[in-house]
Amino acid sequence: MRMKYLPAAALAAVGAAAMAAAPNTPVISSETNPPLVTGKQITPEGKQTNVGSFPSNLALSPDGKYILVTNSGYREYLSVLRVSDGAMVSQLDFNGPSTVIKKKKQALYYGLACGKTENGVTTVYASRGGEGIVGIYSLDGDGKLTDTGKTLTLAPEANGALAHVAGLAVSGDGAAIYAADNSVDPKHDLRGSLRIFDTASGAEKANVDLPGYPYAVAAVTAGAEAGHKVYVTSEQRANVSVVDPIAGKSVREIATGTQPIGLLLDKAQARLFVANAGGDTVSVIDTRTDKVTRTVLMRPDNMRGLPGSTPTGLALSPDEKTLYVTLGDMNAVAVVNLPDAKLAGYLPAGWYPTGAVVSPDGQRLFIANAKGVAARNPNDTPSRTLTERPQYIQNIIEGTVTTVDLSSLPPLKETTARVLANNQGAMRKRAKFHNPGVKHVFYLIKENRTYDQVLGDLPQGDGDPSIVLFGRDVTPNLHALAERFVLLDNFYCCAEVSGDGWNWSTGAMASEYTARNVPHNYSSRQRPYDFEGTNNGVAVDRIDAPDAARPPGGYLWDLCAGHRVSFRNYGFFTDDLEIPRKTAEQGTEGLENSPTKKTLLGKSCAEFRQFDTSYADSEAWLNAKIDPAPKQMVSYGKYKDPSRVTAWKREFVEYVKNGNLPSFSMIRVMRDHTAGTSAGSSSARAMVADNDYAVGQIVDTISHSPYWKSSAIVIVEDDAQNGYDHVDAHRSTAYVISPFIEKATHDSHFYNTDSALRTIELLLGLPPMTQYDAIAPPIDIFQKNAVNADPYDALLPSKEILAEVNTKKAYRAQDSSRLLNPRREESAPDEQLNDILWRSIKGTTPPARRYALSVAQVKEKDGDD
Repeated sequence: MRMKYLPAAALAAVGAAAMAAAPNTPVISSETNPPLVTGKQITPEGKQTNVGSFPSNLALSPDGKYILVTNSGYREYLSVLRVSDGAMVSQLDFNGPSTVIKKKKQALYYGLACGKTENGVTTVYASRGGEGIVGIYSLDGDGKLTDTGKTLTLAPEANGALAHVAGLAVSGDGAAIYAADNSVDPKHDLRGSLRIFDTASGAEKANVDLPGYPYAVAAVTAGAEAGHKVYVTSEQRANVSVVDPIAGKSVREIATGTQPIGLLLDKAQARLFVANAGGDTVSVIDTRTDKVTRTVLMRPDNMRGLPGSTPTGLALSPDEKTLYVTLGDMNAVAVVNLPDAKLAGYLPAGWYPTGAVVSPDGQRLFIANAKGVAARNPNDTPSRTLTERPQYIQNIIEGTVTTVDLSSLPPLKETTARVLANNQGAMRKRAKFHNPGVKHVFYLIKENRTYDQVLGDLPQGDGDPSIVLFGRDVTPNLHALAERFVLLDNFYCCAEVSGDGWNWSTGAMASEYTARNVPHNYSSRQRPYDFEGTNNGVAVDRIDAPDAARPPGGYLWDLCAGHRVSFRNYGFFTDDLEIPRKTAEQGTEGLENSPTKKTLLGKSCAEFRQFDTSYADSEAWLNAKIDPAPKQMVSYGKYKDPSRVTAWKREFVEYVKNGNLPSFSMIRVMRDHTAGTSAGSSSARAMVADNDYAVGQIVDTISHSPYWKSSAIVIVEDDAQNGYDHVDAHRSTAYVISPFIEKATHDSHFYNTDSALRTIELLLGLPPMTQYDAIAPPIDIFQKNAVNADPYDALLPSKEILAEVNTKKAYRAQDSSRLLNPRREESAPDEQLNDILWRSIKGTTPPARRYALSVAQVKEKDGDD
């Protein structure tokens, strides 16, 4: 048996007495600063102020006394902080029902702008995202923010959809406001627009056609060009448009870097700084010539060829000698020396910083940390109700604004060294990875389970049996495989949900577009699910258009194609598509179960069904001789396959016969997502059991083939959102299966999604895609010889569990049918699916209420004004 290594969380739990009982067990020394689930560490400076979910932008009030903060996450607030100390002064809540869109929430988004100040009261404009409006508020001299009840309404797009308001800017005289419509119109060549409003009448004066996904806006308000020039970024087209607001048209485009999302003019408005999130650069534009004069790379020297810094926000020191750039994926702020336009060093920040502001006196730096400063976010106790901060993963990650006293910081050389160390990963010193002879890798991605939900009943692991929903009786194969090969009980999904999960799982990180829009989409705020190859419902790559959600380093299949590694796809990034033809008159071409990515064309099994919970993953229902559920699809494709595994097995048998198995196989077995308690569907336990048997059948088939002794099977969940876990809401199950793994290995080292990818890359001889997989510790458990080569025989779950069918009387059966679309990964607030699964399996008696308090509740409790 391989040595067991206990994580810090386990050490704290077992205590000294338990350790004394096992004196020969080697352990990793307790870390005072555990890594984030992404593998990096944070050491933020300064004071933290909680501001809700995913703060995405900051703005300084005209008098320099207050900072405005807006959110684009699960819990959204418009907050006012005091510049003198960073304390919360006032806050407006945007979590109630929308008055614009039925069955949707109120929304905020990126845009913030301050208009005129009259009699000590400043007009504040805030974008309201998918509600298609700009909210108007007043900020008084004491920092109190008040909703005026007034809005500016953007006219619907040409296809009738509401606009999605992003960046805002106000003209120098306050007479006009410029609002970016951050969307693409499928019927209009995937274009977006800038809307121009008369602030006095509220009328929309112009709708300026722009490249797709316009985002940040900066208006020239001084000099000869005042009122005649507005800059707008395009997330899709990697450029900045120059708009003449008087003429109401775009006059030129400036090529910058990939996904430009931040704009900042200097005081003289002679220079425009552009943060290029996907390109890891900052562009400096001369506003007189509208040409890029300098480009500054934000990556560390040892990562110059790998994406993963992600510039998001910009701030200038009062003397304009220093530019501060928030770097979302480095959890840092870059310090740029402007006289020579060079990167001088880094300052530590929290998790995924998105924006910064410098106080007027230059003494304090304020940093918005989208995911706060907590390295672990456990969610071990379900909440009593769904109304007060249920322990859903997106709901418990609290964003913060950090107040940093610049005068008390250590020297830049020291903070830079700390940031670089934080970005080297949790396992800096490790032996060279050895491939014992693996030539074929099978990568299985499942859906949405935590470790405690499935393997929490294994006594040898760091589990909580009270949280188990799908234990050994439901998942006999997953338990058997974890026990025979390797039990990984310190593995984390880098993502929160499927939207970003499928990008982390296939691209080693999520783009800034995905990181920001996923929580907005999942919180019922009118944002399309754009994260598996489509933009606003269009498979853009199939029509040679840029994909705004594409990870900066591309996808695993791109990596394989670029290095001539053969691969086959079973269900990754496939959907029913409508591909626009060359002209509007030709209409669209309807394609069923087709790849959204061109690289996957000709490499994907057309008979392997896409995401659909009504279709079986395995042949369990046939082997157990049970009737299909009323809503179950009993066959699919030209061969009338009864399950996904049937389609995969048919091709695998042919590869064995012909001796031409691809080096890399990607297989999506997704039914552990479940359909909740939707009447007429298989129960959640039945679907998870079906999924378990699919894994068992795949391992069984491979292990009984000639390819077994040259194979490794890597299995992960795309995310862990649908469940509870006592260590962290991201902790999940992962399985590595190979004859080269010693029996009954138990490894509690820290691993994550990128560890799985790095393991695959090393086995296939591939380089990393991003900074994340470059520093991820590979799951290095392979022996030199095939010490565990016996074939595996799949275990059929019990007939009673497989035959379970939801009835109309099941807990929240109507809600499940209403909320859950079997053809879509996420079609409802998944916090509700958490409740449905927990209560339908554990019983409907509410557990004791335990949940984190909101900012307002904490203030009320402590009597803080």
